[in-house]
This record gives sequence, structure tokens and C-alpha cells, in this order.
Amino acid sequence: MSYTETKSGQNDIGQDLPDFPSGPLESYRNKSSFNWKEMVKFLDGEEIFAFKLKVYKALENDPLFARQPGEDVSLERQREINFQRCKQLFKYNFLTVQEVMENPFKMSALSECLGMYDWSLSGKYFLNTGMFGASVANSGSTRHGKFLKDAEDMVIFGCFALTELSHGSNTRALRTTAKYDPNTQEFIINSPDFEAAKFWVGNLGKTATHALVFAQLFTPDGLCHGLHSFVVQVRDPKTLLPMPGVMVGDMGKKIGQNGLDNGFAVFHNVRIPRENLLNKTGDVTPEGRYVTPFKDPNKRFGASLGALSGGRVSITRMGVLNLKLAVSIAIRFSATRRQFGPKDGEEIPVLEYQLQQWRLIPYLAAAMALDHLSKSLFTNLMELQIGLMMKDTSDRQAELGREIHALSCASKALASWTAQHGIQECREACGGHGYLASKTKGN
Repeated sequence: MSYTETKSGQNDIGQDLPDFPSGPLESYRNKSSFNWKEMVKFLDGEEIFAFKLKVYKALENDPLFARQPGEDVSLERQREINFQRCKQLFKYNFLTVQEVMENPFKMSALSECLGMYDWSLSGKYFLNTGMFGASVANSGSTRHGKFLKDAEDMVIFGCFALTELSHGSNTRALRTTAKYDPNTQEFIINSPDFEAAKFWVGNLGKTATHALVFAQLFTPDGLCHGLHSFVVQVRDPKTLLPMPGVMVGDMGKKIGQNGLDNGFAVFHNVRIPRENLLNKTGDVTPEGRYVTPFKDPNKRFGASLGALSGGRVSITRMGVLNLKLAVSIAIRFSATRRQFGPKDGEEIPVLEYQLQQWRLIPYLAAAMALDHLSKSLFTNLMELQIGLMMKDTSDRQAELGREIHALSCASKALASWTAQHGIQECREACGGHGYLASKTKGN
């Protein structure tokens, strides 16, 4: 089937993707043994390619997104303009819920497009719509529909509060508590001490009004039923002032992604309605009795872990894309940069030297391998989330949650380390030019 036949109103991929202009890379491109446009189609698929093109063109034509890499901008201005750009994305509404349901890979593609532009923007947008919104949708029920609608309309702005000052990956040891009071039918959210403060929460520093808080659920009989998630209002949407009992603040300037306001929160006996508990894997009756469709607590915990894995899969993808960017820049530079050569002859592109090839080509291969891994994990994650939506309590569903948790933890580290080492190699392979802020290899 041709590209024209796959989606109505779309042109042939060769027409949508123009040829590169003539230049110093032309001689290498002419030596290619394959059609690069067909490669684009193979890697992304025709529908995803068309979607990416739509996003890129919109950003390129909008003056709000004009910027110069490496420009000096104050921290407050970075936060301000990043939020303005985030609001603009809501106006563009690149993806409807229906489109995400039809092709979940479009959500990953949108994150990729925004990340190629600025990971601060991608993080700010998807922490609200993805980590907050999608988690409420996948782990909650119909009673949480208002939170979803308000998040989509930017009436509220969400964040994902899992990590604490003293605990991160060890989720069983998180210490924030949610104790149920049957007299008022409310949960009391509390941080026992500062080490239990929610830390490094994206969007929480300045703009989040609501947080998806993970806490240990206690019923009136004193039993702890493990980690559950709760929607907690942390700021007044109109004034952005903290709610009573909530101490919230900004983490301050970071070494990168300063457009994203990472923050912390400490809760002092903050009361929330019973209905704010996301109840897909467990609920509490008005009288205070805990109910769950899972007979085995480990299966319930496994299902919950799978729901938490979306962030790790996204970070895996971030590592892949950052490596892709660095390798593309370094290889193109090496193909145009000439040094030494035969006497009275042309100098040789540094890409022809074996040392340069040994430095760069393995990371090109790694980028392609990790690209496949990250897409495969995303497919598994979508399967898990569909199971959660369908209230699947089978052994396979619980096992899938545990497996995705383990694989995403490993892939996050693998992709991050590989990208870190690869980007440094690319930076050095470009010589002094690799240290220019305009090359974007420092952020």
C-alpha cells in the first residue's frame, strides 16, 4: 500500500519530505546504499511521520517558540516563557483523547517532537497531561472525571508526587501516610518528617495546583494496605497560594532543564475527600473497610508498579533521543570537517579516520538498538494500561506489571548511561566546536 493510500488527504512521503539542499554533506549522501526517505518511513511509520511534520511546522511558524540555543535567559524568565509555550500547546490541541486511543504512539511522537525542541517544555506539558492526567484515567474511575476534564482545560495543573527526599525507587519504603477518618469520610495526608517530603516533583515548584500523591493507606483498624495514589490540591488555582497544611516550594536552579519548575511539598494533616483515592486497584468504603479486586497483595502491588512505570519508559526514550541528536550532529560535523591529507591534494574529512569511526559509529548503532527497545517497552506499557482500563485482574496482567517495572528500571539506567557516555564522546569528537552552546550538547 502506498503512502497516498494509507491516510486520506496525505501526500506521498517524498513530497512531504523535501530533498536536502546541496552542500558539504552532498557527496556522502550520494553514496548512500538506501533511500533515506524510505528509512524515515520504516523507522516512524507513515502516520507518525505525518503527525510529527504537523507538529514541527506549527512550532516553526509560531513566534512564541522562536529561540536561540545558548541564549542567556534568567531563571524566572525561563519558567515564565516555558509556561506560556505550554499553554500554547493546549490551544493547538495536537492530540485528542480519541486520537490517543486510536494510536497511542502519537503521544510518544508528540513528546519526541517537543523534546527535540526543549525537554523542559515536553516535561511540563506531559507531567500534567501524561503523568497526572493519564495516571488518573488509568488508575481511577468515573468519579475522577472532573479532574481529567479540568486538567485538559487547564483549569487545574497537575504533577506526579512519588519520590521523597529519602526514598525514590524503593517505593515500598515511601513514608507519606493517608489515614482514613470515617467520621468525616476523609483521608488525612501527612508527612511524618522532612525526609518524607515529596521531592524533585516537576511542575510543583511554581505552577501545579494539584498533585497525584503516593502514600501508605491506613484504615481505621490501624492496618496499612500499602502504597496508593491520591489527588491532593496543593495550591489555589486562582492565586497559586499554598493550601492550608501544605508547605510547597521550588528546588531552585538546576544544571539543565530550568524551564521546568521542580519542587517539594510537605503535608501537615491535609484532609481530602474519600473519593480522591484512585480506586482502580483498591478502595475504602465510607465505613472504612478496605476492598480490592486482587486477592494477592503482591498482584495488586505489581499492577500498581506497572502504572508507575510510564515515567521510566519516558526517560528511556529521552536518553535515546538525546543520543540521536548528539550522534547526528557529530557525524555530520565529522563528514564536513577536513584535516590533513595527501601532499598537494585535498584534506580528508575526519570521518574517514578509523579513530573517529570507532568513537561515533558504535553509538549510532546503540541509538538504533535503544530506539527499538524503547518502542517495544512503550507497546508493553500500553498493553498494561489497557488491561487496567478493562479491570483485568488476571495473573498475566499482574505479571506484566511487575515485568514492565523491572525492565523499565533497567532500560532507564541503560539508556541514560549510554546517552551520557555517547554525548560526551560526540562532544569531544567535534573538538572545540562541541563546547559551543549553540550545539546544544551541554543541556
